[in-house]
Amino acid sequence: MTAGRILGIETEYGIHAPGAPGIHPSVLSAAVVAGYPGLATGTALDWAEDIPIEDAHNRVLANGARLYVDHAHPEYAGPEVTSARAAATHDVAGDAVVVAAARAASRQLGVEIGIYKNNTDSHGASYGCHENHLVPRAVPWDAILAALPAFLVSRTVLVGAGRVGIGRHGERPGFQLSQRADFFEALEGIQTTRRRPLVNTRDEPHAPAARWRRLHVITGDANRTRYTTWLKAGTLAAVLTALGGDALPGLALASPVEAFGEVSHDVGLRRPIRLVDGRRLTALDLQEALWQAVDADAARRPEAYENDVVRAWGEVLDDLRSDPDRCADRLDWVAKRGLLDAYAARHGLDWGSPRLAQLDLAWSRLDRPGPWDALAAAGRLREVGTDEEVRRALAQPPSDTRAWTRGRVVAAVPGRVGGAAWEWMLVEDADGVRRRLDLAEPAAHTRAEVGDLADAAAIDALLRAGVAARHQ
Repeated sequence: MTAGRILGIETEYGIHAPGAPGIHPSVLSAAVVAGYPGLATGTALDWAEDIPIEDAHNRVLANGARLYVDHAHPEYAGPEVTSARAAATHDVAGDAVVVAAARAASRQLGVEIGIYKNNTDSHGASYGCHENHLVPRAVPWDAILAALPAFLVSRTVLVGAGRVGIGRHGERPGFQLSQRADFFEALEGIQTTRRRPLVNTRDEPHAPAARWRRLHVITGDANRTRYTTWLKAGTLAAVLTALGGDALPGLALASPVEAFGEVSHDVGLRRPIRLVDGRRLTALDLQEALWQAVDADAARRPEAYENDVVRAWGEVLDDLRSDPDRCADRLDWVAKRGLLDAYAARHGLDWGSPRLAQLDLAWSRLDRPGPWDALAAAGRLREVGTDEEVRRALAQPPSDTRAWTRGRVVAAVPGRVGGAAWEWMLVEDADGVRRRLDLAEPAAHTRAEVGDLADAAAIDALLRAGVAARHQ
């Protein structure tokens, strides 16, 4: 990937405790975060007074990630990584973190807490899976705004999680590709919970702002299949790389928000979308035009891309064009649709049947085996990365970003961390003096720079090296 590319995924999880309807979801979520049994430290400023209630359930983990409560949902924000494969691996590790935390909270509260990796409760609420990519500040915002809608709308054919029901409340029977599409109302804006925009304008880089912009993408679904997550992270990174090299074609949609819903509802992948220049192209046509531009740019400068992602992107598009069922081993929505079709045929059900909606919900449940787990156990889903990589991601931070230092400090001296954020930490040194550890540079503070940081002595040496200023 392009030198300096930093990305990450954050996921809000659905939460439900049917045996305790009187407990508010925010209380359940707080119990989940507090119950995490692994090594972690609070990100609240424990040395400060009047800690806000939301900060009391906001933790940094030993793998460099964050676990916290956001809008009555437990949310896992994976650590900064430099590849789509690492992003997918840490996303799956996040699932395991939240499940472990929910089981601990269930034992503490005496009620079963269910955890769901989906994006809507079909009662009008939607919660997100957000992608974050650092983009050089030199790339003009107007260029980003011009390029992204066509890609984000059309990539639904790749990264949709699939959903039973059409409309925010699932009020119309049917199946659609995306769980998020029905909840978007604007082309651009800063909101994430109302009047959701296709292109989010939030610009909190958590890095030197003169050089970096953080692109906060909220259109994507939370995916169960690691291959889909890999494509989601990798194709967006590739498009941003091509955009930085001025290699993308002009594909301006006439009505981007409406097109998002149209693509999601077009299970046959044949509905044309109107462009500003009068052309009508399907989502597959748009994706193929973008892929061809990226593939050509990757041939000119292969060092700038994850070339296995570019190849896989083209192969998936070919298979979707030929027969979508050929992607049932890679794409969430195709695998889910096949399972639901078979179940409906076996039991004589139509798309309005609540049994299909229940099966859809069971697909997303993480804390007990469901239909997705059965497909995975049967070897019917192609994987990216290994289970050993996921186990390692549960315990260790990525070694090639600042997440290494953050996670290793938490692992070595959790009781001495007085506060933490993406770009700083407050740590007591061996003499009890409060020090601010500056982590502003995302691609710095790596294992190669600071070493293993295996114990308290190594952390003290780090603080003595002058990388931390005295904190008043």
